[in-house]
Amino acid sequence: MSNLIVKLEGEAADEGTVPAFAALESMEGFAQAVSVILHYAETGEVRRRRIKELNAELSLVATREGSFEFLFSYPEYAEFMAGFIGNAVAGGITWDLIKRVFLSATGQGGRSEIDDDKSIPAGDFGALVQATEAAIRKSHNVVNHGSSNVTIFVNGDSNTINLNSETKAYMHESVFNDEARSQRFLVTSFDGRNRTGRMFDLEAEQAYTFELLNEADRESLETIVAAASAFALREKGRFGADMEVVAKFSSIDAPDGRTKRLKVMAARKDYSGLNEDDFLIDDE
Repeated sequence: MSNLIVKLEGEAADEGTVPAFAALESMEGFAQAVSVILHYAETGEVRRRRIKELNAELSLVATREGSFEFLFSYPEYAEFMAGFIGNAVAGGITWDLIKRVFLSATGQGGRSEIDDDKSIPAGDFGALVQATEAAIRKSHNVVNHGSSNVTIFVNGDSNTINLNSETKAYMHESVFNDEARSQRFLVTSFDGRNRTGRMFDLEAEQAYTFELLNEADRESLETIVAAASAFALREKGRFGADMEVVAKFSSIDAPDGRTKRLKVMAARKDYSGLNEDDFLIDDE
């Protein structure tokens, strides 16, 4: 088992005490994010829902005084990850993946030894960042509410994860990118109740959450529903053009330009069905 330490520093934490609600909310968010990463490291599957049902062996072992510390433990899931990473790193392969997801989600980049293109299958890393983003945002709740800095580390690795007022501001900031673009996507899910779902960018090999805007016409809705249905009913391992759409969209981005969510204005089976003049966003 590997030990993972979450250390709260500054403000009340320096006196060995922290506000219970803010601190425990932060630890809940932290545990959710790490559980999703551990589940991926064990199975290769990115999960976004029913986190409590995951068989991720993350345990809270103890709390320690000083600058208030939470001590967690987890097994090293090397079997799946070893297929993509050749060299072990301090703290283990799984810890290196945890670091890289947290650093990317908080706008600090990837400082670990895992190379973006070779460490895990294409698209999986971006999906992990998206799947853990809300939980990592929640793990900041104690920042400025009992602690000024949260340091996450394992013994033997000098590279730490730091959550502070700057990373908190980054996670709560969204940039509305009103540039209208078009791209071919594989529609992997759609919920007609709230008009949201998931699309996979076939060129960038990256999945995104999307919202079909209320202004989109009925043909757009029918096109997306048909593609999502074809994907859901596909034979195992089969992917076809009936699962794809061409979407006209804008986006909500992170401050560093990373796309967080798509706002779909129109969808058709091919580019010829999109009239550029009809679906441009009005800047007025």
